Amino acid sequence: MTYDPWQFPDNPFDYTGLVNHPKGIGKIPSKKMGTKIAVIGAGCAGLCAAWELMKIGLHPVVYESDKTPDGRPRIGGRAYTFRFPGDPKAFAELGAMRIPPVHKTITFYMDLFNIDYSKPFPDPLLVPTTLYFNGQKSYIPLGGLLPGPVQKANEAWQKFIDPLVKKMVRVWNDPELRNQQWQKFIDRFKNRSFYQVLWEQDLTRQEISLFGSMGLGTGGFNSMFPVSFLEILRLSVCKWEVDQRIVKGGVDQLPKSFWSNRFSCPHWGDMSVKYLNNGEPLGRVKKIHTPDNPDEKIEITDNSGTIRAYDALIITCSHRALEIGIKVNRNTFSDKVWSAIHNIHMTRSGKVFIRTHQAFWKNHPPASTLNCTITDEAIRGTYLFDFEDTDSGVICLSYTWEDSATKLHALNEQEQVNIGLEILNTIYGRDLISDQIAETKTFFWEHAKGYNGAFKLNYPGQYEDQKALFEQTRPQSMNFHNGVFLSGESTSWAGGWIEGALHSGLDAALAVVKKLKGELHCV
Repeated sequence: MTYDPWQFPDNPFDYTGLVNHPKGIGKIPSKKMGTKIAVIGAGCAGLCAAWELMKIGLHPVVYESDKTPDGRPRIGGRAYTFRFPGDPKAFAELGAMRIPPVHKTITFYMDLFNIDYSKPFPDPLLVPTTLYFNGQKSYIPLGGLLPGPVQKANEAWQKFIDPLVKKMVRVWNDPELRNQQWQKFIDRFKNRSFYQVLWEQDLTRQEISLFGSMGLGTGGFNSMFPVSFLEILRLSVCKWEVDQRIVKGGVDQLPKSFWSNRFSCPHWGDMSVKYLNNGEPLGRVKKIHTPDNPDEKIEITDNSGTIRAYDALIITCSHRALEIGIKVNRNTFSDKVWSAIHNIHMTRSGKVFIRTHQAFWKNHPPASTLNCTITDEAIRGTYLFDFEDTDSGVICLSYTWEDSATKLHALNEQEQVNIGLEILNTIYGRDLISDQIAETKTFFWEHAKGYNGAFKLNYPGQYEDQKALFEQTRPQSMNFHNGVFLSGESTSWAGGWIEGALHSGLDAALAVVKKLKGELHCV
């Protein structure tokens, strides 16, 4: 049976149906037209919300703490495309870089803004791949077989995961049965780690280690062993690792399109979020004052000390950045939401990039040159990128998560590059890269002020925390809600994915419409 799991089992709402409505996401009372709504964060969640609110006659005012090299507020958030100064046509995706076509909200907006995501992402085994585990090198040509021990570990994983996925496939098109089956999985797995579940399947330590190094097709997952198994099951059931795409020209085109593209609005006329914000966002937010009376305005103090008042506020920065970087009075959120903000796990993640003078690997037989490389060594994963409009190539020398990322923290950029080169020299038996290096760039999200981590993945025992964040924009009554709404991928069921960020941005935008006593154009 085939199925198209574009809905999230925890939240099967049809967001594409919402944003396709010819009159926008809702209708605002005429006396509320032009009302200023604060949005903290110029990433995908915040700017999607801003775009949709602008379309129906509201005035989003965007704040952003991150800066470009020339000191201006940076548009993009964790959709961060770094264009190398020596050749801006060559770029590195420092944050989100893979787009699964099953994510219908992002693909809707990509199509709307004419952003090309047709090219497959060069994931392991979808391109010639070199594996290097336990000091043993294996070259896998396109369509080739995995080494025996790795294949055995992969088969053991498939033997376990396939029946679970099939249970969801059988009921997918029946919303009630789908919800019932997913709830059974929640009850079974929400308090168990990925590693614990693997161990319970009688996999050997070697099989678990090899499977962890190889992962689900996009690189090693053993750094994720401590997370809740529900996160991994959701990934598998919903096909988020299948047929992933790379965005031609860079992922940051999406938030920049929300920011700059003009739309013919009934209230504003031909308008853009950028124009409403006088060309750039306001700066970092220092303080949020939420009044006890929900009919009073929310006051925001920015880095310059300027205080502005708003009828509603959407906060899209990570919960870590909110907790550490912004002073917020306690009455802003419930105790359950505060507990989730304090506790939900945020991953560590880093990438080390090299721009090469040429994409030299394209000029040699794959077996004789550098390939996509997956290893249990410190770099974990190496990916190769070439471009249609420049001879430059880009090598993601190292892509690491969690403890694997932490190993590299004490090193400076050149030392991180050198470690990566040394490991690849060992794997390939010679230096294939050094004489091709033009520029380098490294980035670790846990070191980035205003982010304080890469993305959300729940630990065992954090399902209820996640539910509290998700439901924060869905109060039983808006009459007593203070108008401060949480958004961003860490509030969604898809931590680490732009789709989750977009869902959360739209959830917050809908909440704003309800707070202003408007009508929603959805069920």
